[in-house]
Amino acid sequence: MVKKSSAWEEAYRSVKSLWGLEPDHTLVDYATLIPKGAVLDLGMGEGRNALFFAKMGYEVEGVDISQTAIERCIERAENANLKVKAEVGDLREVDIPLGRYSLIIAAWVLNFFKKTEVEGIIKKIRNGLKKGGFVYIGVFSIDDPGYERAKKLLEVVEENTFYSPRRGSFIHYFTREEVLSLFAGFKVIYYADGTELDLGHGEHSEPHYHGFIVYMGQKCE
Repeated sequence: MVKKSSAWEEAYRSVKSLWGLEPDHTLVDYATLIPKGAVLDLGMGEGRNALFFAKMGYEVEGVDISQTAIERCIERAENANLKVKAEVGDLREVDIPLGRYSLIIAAWVLNFFKKTEVEGIIKKIRNGLKKGGFVYIGVFSIDDPGYERAKKLLEVVEENTFYSPRRGSFIHYFTREEVLSLFAGFKVIYYADGTELDLGHGEHSEPHYHGFIVYMGQKCE
């Protein structure tokens, strides 16, 4: 199993805020649909989405592989007088209780696993949701400029999955069909894909483009 914690530690320590403070706008737009209860944020980073739901009164838990990210999230929660349970963990190893959550978030984290690992994580997400619960994911797609570069420069390990020695991790690019098939049987609440300019990595990062897929679905069974 590839260990990614050191690369993410370096990334978080290099800037004051890696992802900024604002929650994903789709989560903000659809927040009123989420039944009150428990929210799980997988790959929570410094807590921008977790803190948003904690402020709305949800019972929020989160996991991230970076100790620095978790420490920042806890500090931000304490400063805002909010309660968030935040722990260091690898999404491939974390246990998700069956039928517990009203919402599970996996925003811009699933790309850093190989395809078969993603399938295992999604299975845990599906099982962890209550009936009527929601899932939200944001991922990079095969329309991302990095996908063409990866095909030329990196080792292919599974379909649309590459290994990056620089990152010390896998990088997987998603298709529309793949995302929808991972949540077969769910009601599609929101779906969008395309290409956009990314300005969200702080003052030391150059603006760059990403191909993206954003999906929100509801568990109906």
